[in-house]
Amino acid sequence: MGGKVFDTDDEPECVHEDRRHRQDGHAESHIWPEPVTCRTVVALLEEEVPLPVITDLRYDSAEPYSIVITFNAGTNMVIEWELGRELLDSGRRRLDGFGDIQIWPAEIRGHGLVYMSFRSGWESFVVAASAVAIDEFLKCTFEVVPLGEERSSLAVESFVSQLSDET
Repeated sequence: MGGKVFDTDDEPECVHEDRRHRQDGHAESHIWPEPVTCRTVVALLEEEVPLPVITDLRYDSAEPYSIVITFNAGTNMVIEWELGRELLDSGRRRLDGFGDIQIWPAEIRGHGLVYMSFRSGWESFVVAASAVAIDEFLKCTFEVVPLGEERSSLAVESFVSQLSDET
């Protein structure tokens, strides 16, 4: 993997909409879902030459255990996969996953990469993402809901949902 596929990844574009502060500037407890999005470029490894694909990684505290990866190869077809946030984090350090999704780290020519293999039926594809982009995205998600505290986030969301149903 040469430099050109990941040149745009040197500074990942991650956005975290922090909704924990009221307009008067005082912090309040985590009540509203907090989305995190990160746009990056991955390399689709189907041909001899990797194909750059614009990819969005999304996380929302309302669904604290999962993330959504959306691949857009510049066609009308957009491919979306939902996977566990913990799987992405673990796959960043070692081979993890089985069945439809597997993730593993690698280093090529001094560049940290994260490979992701996706399978649906007989079709499958593999992409390589910048480890820097994956790390930045995960860091932002952990700021919203720390790893291991997903259950407490669900309890708050359920409470808010119950309150809104009663009004």
